[in-house]
Amino acid sequence: MVDGADTKTSDTESQAGGLINLVADTLYVVAEKSEGQSIRSIAQQTDNSRSSTHRILQALSRSEFVHQTERGSYVVGPRMLMLAARVFGVVPVLKIAQAVMRNLVEEVGETCYLATFSKDEGFATYVQRIETDHPVRYIQALGSTIPLHAGAVGKAILSGIPDFDYSRIKLDPYTANTPKTVDELKASVALAREKGYATSVEERVIGVGGAAAPVRSGTRVIGALTVSVPTTRIPPEGMDAIGERVREHANELSSMLTSIGAERI
Repeated sequence: MVDGADTKTSDTESQAGGLINLVADTLYVVAEKSEGQSIRSIAQQTDNSRSSTHRILQALSRSEFVHQTERGSYVVGPRMLMLAARVFGVVPVLKIAQAVMRNLVEEVGETCYLATFSKDEGFATYVQRIETDHPVRYIQALGSTIPLHAGAVGKAILSGIPDFDYSRIKLDPYTANTPKTVDELKASVALAREKGYATSVEERVIGVGGAAAPVRSGTRVIGALTVSVPTTRIPPEGMDAIGERVREHANELSSMLTSIGAERI
């Protein structure tokens, strides 16, 4: 009896999941063309029957997620536009940052990351990445946390926070090049503050160098822009050449975020 109930529940969940996917696919197709699309076209693109597509569109129309024009085609409705506006309102920073990051990748030919930071946290977090076309590259998963004492990202962030409490940092040794004392870390941060960017070579990951600059909104540091470079491709003059480019793009992004009053990446 229980096994039968479980099977029925599983079938119901599967059917619901399939319907949700069809509804989502339908909305995607409708949103592809501003002039609207016919039921037949939508059905073909979602691999659904015309009758089922019609029922989905009627339900979406009643809830104002789509709108049927006088010609009978379907376009995005007012509630869908409101939803899109709300979503864009939540993540405008990443949209703005993407263009800046692409330009930086084109200039230096290496993978670029955007990290977010809050003073309440003792670490930074990667939230955006634009990859290089090089077959050999170091890729860090989005959502990965970055310690403030090891690598260019942390030092760049600390360089923009003069009153940071260094007693909060646990100096875990990631490599032989990781700063071992607070004084050593502070010296690196002071240099980063002077240059406007931080650099590192194998401080957190063997075989990888980095250059990073703080990203601000107003006077407050809310993250960092960084480029990761395999040590085999570090320029002869060192990471400073890349660091200067990162600083310029980080300043550009900071100006944009300041203009929209961003509170956090």
